[in-house]
Amino acid sequence: MKTFLVPVDFSSTSVHAARYARQLAKQVGAKIILVHAYEPPPSFPMVEGMLYTEESLRELMKDKLNQLAAEMEKEDPLIKTEAMLMDGNLKQVTTSLTEAMQVFLIVMGITGAGKIKETFIGSNTLAVAKANSVPVLIVPEQAQYTLVNDVGLTTDFRDVAENIPDKKIKEFLVNAGARLHVLNVDFDLKSWNNDTPFQSGLIETMFESFHPTYHFIEGENVAEDLSSYALNNSIEMLIAVPKKHNMMQKIFGGSHTKELAFHSKVPVLVIHE
Repeated sequence: MKTFLVPVDFSSTSVHAARYARQLAKQVGAKIILVHAYEPPPSFPMVEGMLYTEESLRELMKDKLNQLAAEMEKEDPLIKTEAMLMDGNLKQVTTSLTEAMQVFLIVMGITGAGKIKETFIGSNTLAVAKANSVPVLIVPEQAQYTLVNDVGLTTDFRDVAENIPDKKIKEFLVNAGARLHVLNVDFDLKSWNNDTPFQSGLIETMFESFHPTYHFIEGENVAEDLSSYALNNSIEMLIAVPKKHNMMQKIFGGSHTKELAFHSKVPVLVIHE
């Protein structure tokens, strides 16, 4: 059975992502592990006149996590839902768990509602996506689950043999039973060059058993145009592939992948080697 790892900090964003993960797990045939990375705060809160200690606060988080797991399993008893509380920061915890377990997918939430939220909520999600070789599915706050029948692979048709992790993409497509679409955004053919037809042919060869459909989208804003196109053409998920020859910090520090993660209206699956 496949395993989805779902980090939860009890924000509405993370709980929404957990419930999306539950629905996707049913489609793929996976179990869910909810994980909370516990780090003691600089100061402990006082509730109803009682000052929490490190241990009592940890137990409170553990109880909340178990309660969420129980609620989700009650909502859908067919989906096995486990809960784990681990000490450490989120990046350390997810990395250690994916190394120790055969995790198929990490599912996390993200919000693009304002620069402050992007800085604090988005930074954790992107840090996990950078640190893990396991695919990370980023679920926007407004994304509602519908059966994932069509998945869009975003590409600029450059160095595709080096940059596209076709084995991981194929594994996801097979387990989801989804069709593949290849999406490229260009404006006035500025990105088109003599090598583009060859690179397109390489993708066709990579995924020949999936018979991909190609979409060439006219636009200047890659993230917004991809998101809008997917939403309007019943593509339920986008795949973003950070390029290997750049440092991951640079890729997520000002790239189309980061913009797409923050502003897409459909979930974005980040896959890299």
